[in-house]
Amino acid sequence: MVGNALPTGLMALWNPRDYDSWYLTPLGRVSDAIEKSHILALAGVMPGEKAFDAGCGTGIYTIELAKRGAYTAGFDNSLDMLLSAKAKAEKEGLTINFLAADATGLPFKDGSFDIALSVGMLCFIADMDGALLEMKRVLRPGGRIVIGVLNKWSPWALLRRIKGLFKETVYDRARNVSPPQLKRALITAGFDAVEIRTCLFFLPVNSSLYLKLAKFCEIPAGFLSPYTGAFIAASAKKPM
Repeated sequence: MVGNALPTGLMALWNPRDYDSWYLTPLGRVSDAIEKSHILALAGVMPGEKAFDAGCGTGIYTIELAKRGAYTAGFDNSLDMLLSAKAKAEKEGLTINFLAADATGLPFKDGSFDIALSVGMLCFIADMDGALLEMKRVLRPGGRIVIGVLNKWSPWALLRRIKGLFKETVYDRARNVSPPQLKRALITAGFDAVEIRTCLFFLPVNSSLYLKLAKFCEIPAGFLSPYTGAFIAASAKKPM
């Protein structure tokens, strides 16, 4: 999940078991399913393509790329997260190249990949612009980047700030960005054909009953207030 320059005080909070446990909660399961539907639709993975997952964490998206037939690499700066991701991939019978790397200095040649995917990482690194430039470098001309970040225009961002007043969480020093900010960052990095969408318009209430009802509000809420979902999913292309 994380790339370069994660504050030292937060390193202990990136525990693979604790990280994955959130996805077992009602809120985690629903949020993950909705986020994945957007990210993977934007990625449009085709069998035989070469893809990498930047800040792969425990391999949640890395494994999804590989399952869709992509030759996949995943990198992170947390050895514990990489070991967890590797164990998951082996259990699934997938061959994935996991490696420790810095988001602003990738160990890949220019134009090596068709897809660069990164969910969450850009919220937790110091040099977001540098990471975008580096991901563009290793994409082939016409290759696509798919990004997932936290939306500062969402009620979730406000609730996280309030929670942070009382308890240290991994989100305390996270960078929340707005949809226009992310679009500008992608254009500044030299990408074009930028598409921005948001999702998770319901409140983060960890109740199965509430979430069953809230899921049905996603489409109308997105129509009425398209830039206020808690999660931003974006895609863009490297010019030919």
